[in-house]
Amino acid sequence: MITTLSNKYMHRFLIVFSLFLILFCFTDFVFAENNNVIIEFYFADGCDHCEEKIPIIDEIEEHYKENVSIIRYSIEIYENRQRFFQYSFNTTPGVVVKNETSGKFSIFPYELITFENIINAIDYYLAGNDSIKPPVPTKNTTFCFLGFCFDVSKLSLPVLTIAMAFLDSFNPCAFFILIFLLNLLIYVRSRRRMLLIGGIFIFFSAFIYFLLMSAILNVIIFVEQQFIIRIIAGGFALVFGFLNIKDFFLFKKGITLSISDEKKSDLFKRMRKIVKTPFLPAMIIGTIVLAIFANTYELLCSLGLPLVYTAELTTHNLDNIQYYMYLIFYNLIYILPLLIILLIFVIKLGGRKLTEWQGRLLKLISGFMMFTLGLVLWISPDLLKNVFATAGIILISIISSYLISVFWKKYKSNNPKTQE
Repeated sequence: MITTLSNKYMHRFLIVFSLFLILFCFTDFVFAENNNVIIEFYFADGCDHCEEKIPIIDEIEEHYKENVSIIRYSIEIYENRQRFFQYSFNTTPGVVVKNETSGKFSIFPYELITFENIINAIDYYLAGNDSIKPPVPTKNTTFCFLGFCFDVSKLSLPVLTIAMAFLDSFNPCAFFILIFLLNLLIYVRSRRRMLLIGGIFIFFSAFIYFLLMSAILNVIIFVEQQFIIRIIAGGFALVFGFLNIKDFFLFKKGITLSISDEKKSDLFKRMRKIVKTPFLPAMIIGTIVLAIFANTYELLCSLGLPLVYTAELTTHNLDNIQYYMYLIFYNLIYILPLLIILLIFVIKLGGRKLTEWQGRLLKLISGFMMFTLGLVLWISPDLLKNVFATAGIILISIISSYLISVFWKKYKSNNPKTQE
């Protein structure tokens, strides 16, 4: 009887043990199947930061080649760029560590792509502990000054917008047209009429500028090839910048972006008609037509910076409405100096002209800015996403222009035979 009882318990033990063994093997199979880890590496052609992070990806691929699959996505391809934006990346490179079966993932923007951060995420998912997302280390980009703190990483595009629009606003072509119009309106001796006509001219100048930038934006979005756009925009910036710098030294000689004398004569005729018109509605309509013609004539004089800015704007992960809000913001900054000029004329009822030297100096500053931005777009476009690099580019352009103008003026005064 004892033997029978022992056999009975032994039989049950073998059944339980067998079930446990089957369950263990099944669990191990499920565990292995549920931990297929994939790394998605998003990059762009000509991206210095991407080149910087590639060795990390290569090392991880070598270290985890049995357990991890690495897929490299170029965002120059439309489908890849859509995936890139779905993860809310703002700039390349970007890395996603993903458990393919569960669909859980961790996102690493450029500043967080380190060997340690990524292998921690890989080990986390390989261990099967993906019930919650692993904590992702963050990089401190907060800067404090006089008790005020702000996130530097979020300031690049707003700072770039303000800086480029402000420099673009010191456009000698736009200044020349507005100041000439206001000088004619002084003889009317009506502040109200000067404010109205000047305000309408400035508003429609900004509106036409906005339409131009919107058209550029839609062309760039339609083309969908960021690398090609950067090359084209950079090329335009280099050419326009060089011609503006040339105009400082050889004013109106050779190829120039200045408004021709023939077109100026046409604009002057239209301005005089506006001033002589006693009927206010006709004067308003004439001013709108003048703004359209004037901005058409000065298109080449002012195309460089808007083209560069719009090309850079499309590299940021924004909604369509945000793109247009930035364009509106750009144009609001653009018209500020024009509004200041208008108010000075209205308050003082005094005339002032833009001298040739002032116009040339504005061209030099604008030219240096465009030429520098063109080089950056060709060599290292990611610099424009760094607020300090952006500020540095602008500062260098202004200081260089000032120093060159001082030395050139001194050289001309000491060598009168070289006067143009």
